[in-house]
Formats: sequence, structure tokens, C-alpha cells
Amino acid sequence: MTLLVLAAVYGILESRWIRPVTYQVAIANLPQEFNGLSILHLSDLHGRVEIFSHRTFRQWADEADMIAVTGDLYQPGLGRTRLAAELDRLRQDHTAFLVSGNHDYHHGRLFMDPLPTDHWLIDNQGIALIRGEARLWIAGLPDLVLGAPDWTKMLSQIGEGPAILLSHRPDAAIRPEAKRFQLVLSGHTHGGQIVFPLVGALLKHNHVGGGYVAGRHQVEQGPVLITSRGLGTSELPMRFLCRPELVRVVLKSADANPKAVPVDLGQQEV
Repeated sequence: MTLLVLAAVYGILESRWIRPVTYQVAIANLPQEFNGLSILHLSDLHGRVEIFSHRTFRQWADEADMIAVTGDLYQPGLGRTRLAAELDRLRQDHTAFLVSGNHDYHHGRLFMDPLPTDHWLIDNQGIALIRGEARLWIAGLPDLVLGAPDWTKMLSQIGEGPAILLSHRPDAAIRPEAKRFQLVLSGHTHGGQIVFPLVGALLKHNHVGGGYVAGRHQVEQGPVLITSRGLGTSELPMRFLCRPELVRVVLKSADANPKAVPVDLGQQEV
């Protein structure tokens, strides 16, 4: 019993021990104007507001060229108002894009109130980032199960050139349509949230295969997939051997960085 209590206490503490991670990703034919573009990727906040006062978050947000939020904003029992205000402030200060996750739907309908979603919710949309004559396409899908993903509509809004897809669920990356993209950013899995030594995560919440639950994965003849462990928790308010993640993605020209690898930039505690 004592061990179970200690494990539970540790799990609660670990759920607030943020792991900042940077991935450098090589993009074929990336225009020089976007070489070094920094994306701050937030996922599965589940009501957590402490992240906005986290030292590394503040630094990376200041440095970011773009913010990507891949769904699951709120958590039952936790207030929505402050989180919505923080996210809206982030949107007003940055180029930011949002897609919906499964926890953003109630009774079959999208419900992100009180967060204003105009101009940055890109479910089933494609948007061009423009620098001079160069374009980098950012597209989004709603939750693949509770939403109504429309690949045809979304792809019709994307022109030629490199493209990044935001999807709450990593399964989007293994769809045939995803071959149009060089990079997919996702969440949903929480990295398993509870991970057992030698066994790994029992709940993977995806169909990518190979035991994948989070991190960087190269889809065969497809995009690079980066799935965040997320920042919050659902169901159980704890994590075990699976710290929450603050993710930054830096784009590089494929010629400049042919062997892109993830780099853990250290550990900060909220």
C-alpha cells in the first residue's frame, strides 16, 4: 500500500514536470525564407494554465515564428476562462493556428467557448505563410473521429510547395492523402501517460504501428510525424515515466540538415 501511495504522489508530481524538447526537421525544397522557422507546438493542455508562466515557454513563445495548437484544450472540473484568455492573447501576439481534438466536442458539436476561434481555427482549411515570393502551406484537420475531416476540401486550398499538417490524432499521418505533406504535428496519445518499465505504454491511442506513442517518426513514403506527449492529463490526473512535453520544431532545408534528429534541450520544472 505504501508503494502505491508513493507511486501516486510521484505520478501527480511528474504530471507537472515539463520536458522541453526541440526537433530539427529537414524539409525538401524549403524556400530559404523559411529556413530556420521555429514552431512552438502545444497539445492536450486539458485545462493547464501553469504552462503560460513556465520559463521555457515564455522564452520559446517570444522566439517562435508560429504557434501550433493541436487540440484538447479544456478539462471537466477545471475553469475555462483563464486558459481561453491566455490562448487568445497568444493568438493575438503571434502567427498561430488551432485544430480541434476529441475533448473539444460535446454532444457531437465543437465547443471551444469562451475561446474566440475566428481567424486561427483551421479545421479543413489550408493557409499560406508568405515571406516575399515564398510560400509555406499550413493545413489542419478536425478530430478524425468526433469531427468531420474533409481531406478533399482541405487539400484543394493548398498550392504548390512544402506543406505542414496539423492533426490532433497522429493517425492522419498514415493516410494516403498525407503524402502531400512533409511534416505532420499531432498529439492525443499523451505518450501513453502511464508507462511501465520494460513494458512500455499499455494505451497507445493510435494506429501508426511499431509501438509508437510519441516523438519523431518517419512514415514510409510519407511525412515526418511528430507527436507531442501533451501538457495535461485526462482521466487520471497523473503521469508515470512519461513527462509532459513542451515541443519546439525548427525547420531546415534538406540540403542544410540531411540527418535531422530530436534534441532534448534540458528540463525545466513548473
